[in-house]
Amino acid sequence: MTGGLLLMKSLVEKDLKVRYKRSFLGFLWFLLKPLFSMVVYTIVFTKIIRFGGAIEHFSLFLLTGLLPWNFFAASLSASAKTLLDNQKLIRSIYFPRVALPISSVIANAVHMLMAMVVLEGLLIAFGHIPGISIITLPIAIVLLAAMTSGFAMMISVGNVYYRDVSQFLEVILLAWFYASPVIYPLGAGLIPARMEAVIKFNPVAGAMEIFHSTMYYGTWPELWAWISLVAWTAVILVAGLLIFKRMEPSVVKEL
Repeated sequence: MTGGLLLMKSLVEKDLKVRYKRSFLGFLWFLLKPLFSMVVYTIVFTKIIRFGGAIEHFSLFLLTGLLPWNFFAASLSASAKTLLDNQKLIRSIYFPRVALPISSVIANAVHMLMAMVVLEGLLIAFGHIPGISIITLPIAIVLLAAMTSGFAMMISVGNVYYRDVSQFLEVILLAWFYASPVIYPLGAGLIPARMEAVIKFNPVAGAMEIFHSTMYYGTWPELWAWISLVAWTAVILVAGLLIFKRMEPSVVKEL
């Protein structure tokens, strides 16, 4: 157990070092990317479509959704190649291979947490003072990371057998983004009620609602958001672990 944790720590450190090697801005790219996206979406939804005009400080609202979404999307994209990129390591020694996709999730979580510290400072500067509900944010982060790990395990295995998985994932994430309450709030009457009801079944919808509520609005998230996040996390994490454990021997042979 201790050896597995040390290996995962080593893999996370390696990921953090390699990712931004020879990069002048380093981890700041994790914040700059959503900032660039924020500028584009703000212009589109306040000046062209005029969707975000109904939301005060729409740019900050966007960031509270973009940071966790970018963590989720980046983790899944990175996990798709974790087994393939570590073929020599897998073949040479035995270790809990599940540490590979999980380490990519943890590395991205580190970046998200650092970016959120900066975002919270911006929110406070613009009058979005956090309420007592902010104490629930760490729970939401852990649950989102656990659910993301479940997806990551399944994707990493699937991509060993079918390289199309990583390509297909990009298309899925694009559609998934717009089907998630990242750039728009739920319960504000901005989208049809029937569509809202469907969106709430989205695995990441509860997490996005919690991030918006605790960070931007400073209010307690609605109960459905917690039920959704906990339920989806349990199902996807268990499914990911079972699938990875069952497929691990054949994956090693395939590599």
